Amino acid sequence: MKRRALLSVSAATLFGGCLRRGESQPQPRLAWIWLQNDRTEAYNVDITVVADGEPMFADTYQVGTTPETASITVDDPVDKPREYIVQATMDGKTREVEIAEFADGDENCVGVRFLLLDNGNVTYSMKSMQQC
Repeated sequence: MKRRALLSVSAATLFGGCLRRGESQPQPRLAWIWLQNDRTEAYNVDITVVADGEPMFADTYQVGTTPETASITVDDPVDKPREYIVQATMDGKTREVEIAEFADGDENCVGVRFLLLDNGNVTYSMKSMQQC
C-alpha cells in the first residue's frame, strides 16, 4: 500500500505542473481583435480588454456592410503580455473571451475574432500563434 501511495504522489508531483499555467510559462499576448459583419445593416461594437478587473483598452467601432467597412482589425490593442479578457458588446449582449484559455504551449499569442452572422447570431473564434 505504501508503494502505491508513493507512486501516486510521485505522478502528481511530476505531472501536476502541466495541468495549469505555471510561473515558467509565458503570459499570453493579445495579437489582434478582428470584427466582421455579415449582416445587411451596420453595427456599433464596444470592445473592452480587461486585466485583473481593470480596463486596459476600450473603444467603439462601427462595422459596416460594404467590403471596405465590414471587417475591422485592431492590431496590438495592448502592449504587454497578461491574462486578458476581451469583451465585445453588440446587440445588447456582451461576449467574453479569456485569452489564456486559448494559449497553447509555445503558441502563447492569441487573436480573437467576433463575427456578426446574417442570421442574427454572433460567434467568436480564437487563433493561437507562436509569434504576434
